[in-house]
Amino acid sequence: MKKQFNNIRVCAENMGSKRGFNIYLDFSGQREYLMSHRHNGLLFEMLKDGIYLNEMKRMKRGSRSGKVRACSVKTKNSVEHLLLVIDDYLIDREAS
Repeated sequence: MKKQFNNIRVCAENMGSKRGFNIYLDFSGQREYLMSHRHNGLLFEMLKDGIYLNEMKRMKRGSRSGKVRACSVKTKNSVEHLLLVIDDYLIDREAS
């Protein structure tokens, strides 16, 4: 994707009594639903307070700073899948 999105945060919100959580993209205060995800404690812990998209992409490349530490293969794979979904969403959003 050529266009850089520096102000996009990825946030997670617990679904309450259901097992899992919802993932949202926050475009400078404008929140948009992205997807639901089954329970994954490490991923939820990383996303519950919000994380910038650029920071997540650095995690994929192997950065081990701050809260984006790759704790397990499962978490790394979940983050890689989430980044693919976000990229697809942003491409569709630009096209419309």
